[in-house]
Order: sequence, then C-alpha cells, then structure tokens
Amino acid sequence: MLRAVPPDFFADLEADFRVDVAMLLRRNGRVLAAWSRTPLSWEVVSIMAATMVGSLETMLEALRSVSPQQMSVVAGGNRFLLQKVEPQALLVLVAKEAVPESHLRDALRRLLARMPPPQGPPARQVTLGPSVREPRGVEWPSRRGERPTKNP
Repeated sequence: MLRAVPPDFFADLEADFRVDVAMLLRRNGRVLAAWSRTPLSWEVVSIMAATMVGSLETMLEALRSVSPQQMSVVAGGNRFLLQKVEPQALLVLVAKEAVPESHLRDALRRLLARMPPPQGPPARQVTLGPSVREPRGVEWPSRRGERPTKNP
C-alpha cells in the first residue's frame, strides 16, 4: 500500500511549463495527490483516467496481450502517460500532443524517484519446524486408499 506523498510532490512541475496535469490515484479513481495548471474537475478526470486504464487492460487481455506497466495515449490534442506504481495505484501525466513523449517519461522518472516506498504489512518470518518422519516400521503403500501396514 502506498504511503502518503509529500505535499510538494508535484512542485518540480511548476517550473516545467510543458506538463499540464499530474495525478497520483488509486485504480478506483480516488485521488491521492494532484496538480494542474488550471482548475479542473478532479472527480471526473481521475475516474476517467482509471476507467481508461481498465479499458485498455481489458482490451489487451481480450487480444491475449500482457498488461503494460506504462501506457501512452494521444487523444484530443493531448498526450497522456500513465504508469502503474503498484498494483492499485497509477501516476498520470498530461501534456499537449506537441510535447515529446520522452519529456513526459523524464518527468515521470523524476516523480517516481520521489515516491515514498510502499507500505505493507510487516514481513512475516516463517519458522519451519523439524521435518516429519514416518515412525519406524511403517510402510506406505504405493496405491491410494490403502492403509499403512506395520512391519514387525
């Protein structure tokens, strides 16, 4: 599970005049962090971004393809770069179509480097007990359903 990102997580994008929208969201569309140059309806944008990823994954599954970690979509004069950051979270960047994809990938790489490490349940230690051995003199039959026999 993703830890909370710092309040200034998207601060580097303020000086990058080519990225217009950035958001970190759950796969259900819940916004974890967001930034935009202009006001917008985060509810609509985040849910539609999550839906777009789900639709692309479903289509790829139907085509018997693997679901990618990163997706790039160009539509309506915009370029979207979506990155899975964990099974249930996405990082989304949006820029004008004229912005090279390589620029968005660089911005994405910088943001990923600032991501807090995933928070999960503490690692469980498994201690294996002594191996189980059959008692002396017991032989197991090779066929199923038979009971073990005792040898004298």
